[in-house]
Amino acid sequence: MYVAIAWGGTEILVFLVDALQGEHASGPVRKYLAILFIAGFPVAMYLAWTRDLGHRARRIVAAGSMAAVLVALLIWLIPEQPASPHSARSEFVDINPNSIAVLPFVNMSGDENNAYFSHGMSEELLNVLARIPGLKVSSRTSSFHFAGRNVPLGEIATQLAVRHILEGSVRRNGNDVRITAQLIDAKTDTHLWSETYDREILDAFEVQGEIANAIVGQLKLNLVNPIRSGRPTESEEAFDKYLRGWHFMRQGWSRDDFLGARKYFAEAVELDPNFAQAHALLSLTETSLGNFRHLAPKELYPTALESATIAVSLDEFSPEAHIAMGWLALSYQFDWKAAEKEFRRAIELAPSNFIGYNGLSFALQTGGRLDEALVASQRVFELDPLMVWSRNGLGEVFFKQRDYAAAIKHVEAILQIQPEDPLTMVWLGNIHAAKGSHEEALKYLEMARQYTDGDPNLELWFAGLHAKLGNQVEARKLLEGALSQRDLMFVSPGSIAIVYTHLGELDRAIDWLYLAVAEYDSFIFNLSYPDFDALRSKPRFIELCAQLRMPCAE
Repeated sequence: MYVAIAWGGTEILVFLVDALQGEHASGPVRKYLAILFIAGFPVAMYLAWTRDLGHRARRIVAAGSMAAVLVALLIWLIPEQPASPHSARSEFVDINPNSIAVLPFVNMSGDENNAYFSHGMSEELLNVLARIPGLKVSSRTSSFHFAGRNVPLGEIATQLAVRHILEGSVRRNGNDVRITAQLIDAKTDTHLWSETYDREILDAFEVQGEIANAIVGQLKLNLVNPIRSGRPTESEEAFDKYLRGWHFMRQGWSRDDFLGARKYFAEAVELDPNFAQAHALLSLTETSLGNFRHLAPKELYPTALESATIAVSLDEFSPEAHIAMGWLALSYQFDWKAAEKEFRRAIELAPSNFIGYNGLSFALQTGGRLDEALVASQRVFELDPLMVWSRNGLGEVFFKQRDYAAAIKHVEAILQIQPEDPLTMVWLGNIHAAKGSHEEALKYLEMARQYTDGDPNLELWFAGLHAKLGNQVEARKLLEGALSQRDLMFVSPGSIAIVYTHLGELDRAIDWLYLAVAEYDSFIFNLSYPDFDALRSKPRFIELCAQLRMPCAE
């Protein structure tokens, strides 16, 4: 009877704890119950021997009690199984105690169309926290990965490698807004601080500063300079357009996403020409449209430079303004040292802004400083472990270092995140081909062909890999198709150069690289790719590298 009651009670309590606090939360509870189980044993024995139960009954009770002791000791002595990756109470080994992730604030307005506003407020708060020295802040992309998902906070903290979680909600009603925030220690699952703010919309910027200061106080961080949280605009409508622009920026890197973001940021600066942050993001959006080859860079970069210059003149302390200037120094001016300077300034202003480190890595790569670039890319990954482009940056550096095994590892991780992305597949095939694994390269090429949408810039990647594998007929067919669209849209001259290089037409490849410089093709960043090894001793290629001040020739 004692065994049945004790064991059954233990299982019921364990089930309830797991149900209320998450799977595997009951390990300590089970051990404490085992202690009570053992402590109850003498009582059970005493009752058995002092009551008139008869000889047979006493033997049954004694045997049962001994079994109970053995089971309890086994529970106590067998170590708990290590927490699974999905455990709510995973181990927090070597995690910086001054680290935090800001989860997207829940939209409590009763209107799904207001989600852009609550997420935008989370984004702005994250940007404020990213400026605090000594505080590691997980990037927006990784934090927002958990939006709308019922994932235990402990698991989120483990995946993002942070100690603390900030979560909250936003309720908007006309010009009024209620913001609720709470800070949680994910290791102990305890609430450290919470507050509710009722303000007008434009006063929400002050709330961000107050929340940031509360976090600083809870984590006992020492600040040299106070947190800046003034209003970036006095126009409520401009602020709304700005948040809508951020909504599109969060969606991805498609042409439509960038065009939507550019539309709203342009409307924001039209409503308030002194809105520095909107100018900076308008510039970044236009530069991205060129870098991702969605539109012709020559038509975008002059206005992007104008917007970035205005942003810096309006707010010299804006990290985003310096990031915008850095990417233009890289993409438009081919000035790697100026780009490095701008990105380092952005990092100084916002130590946890991964975009600054990402830009710095590319500036260092183009300058031939691959070991330093790897350190910057590793910092990007630390701040944004669930982001595709943090893996992409590491893959880029390892590929240029000819460390193909490491490059494959990170690009395969990208494919796990977005399993139907043909560009990732063909890039993985290209790395395998460089490694000499032609069968693997062909496998990924065939996989990628299932998802092609006729984009000539993607077709050129297919053509380059076909040429690399010796399939010249298919390579030339794809190359001609891409060339036929040059009058209709921007088609990367740098990608065309790679195809001609693998076809053995080296002079034509160099012709296209000179055109890539003239058209500000971002493929110029990649002259240190192994794909261009056949060109390195050619006089015109050496001349091109000297013109660009890039150590890409022999």
